[in-house]
Amino acid sequence: MTSDTPLARVPGDKVTNPLDGVTPDMGILGPAFGHTWARVAGAVWALLIAAAVFYLAAGFLAMAQAKRVGNAHMITEATGDVKIRAVALAGLVGLPVIVGAIITTVG
Repeated sequence: MTSDTPLARVPGDKVTNPLDGVTPDMGILGPAFGHTWARVAGAVWALLIAAAVFYLAAGFLAMAQAKRVGNAHMITEATGDVKIRAVALAGLVGLPVIVGAIITTVG
């Protein structure tokens, strides 16, 4: 590649960020869209939380069954599953805080 091609860069040249100063804004799509997508997102979030609650409850039932049988391996496995499911539920409940922290940190 020769230095007269448009793709050639001289060392030390700064590349400008084409998205500098651009922020996400759904206002261009109108207020009706803003309300609709927020309601749909809220409904999906609620369904995910409900599913996580049932998934956690199933983990507790598996843990109780393992304790009733007295199988130490099953108890250990079920306890691990309950911990993972509880963290998943906590992540879903705290989703706005997590996303806000990521946007604040990165942005």
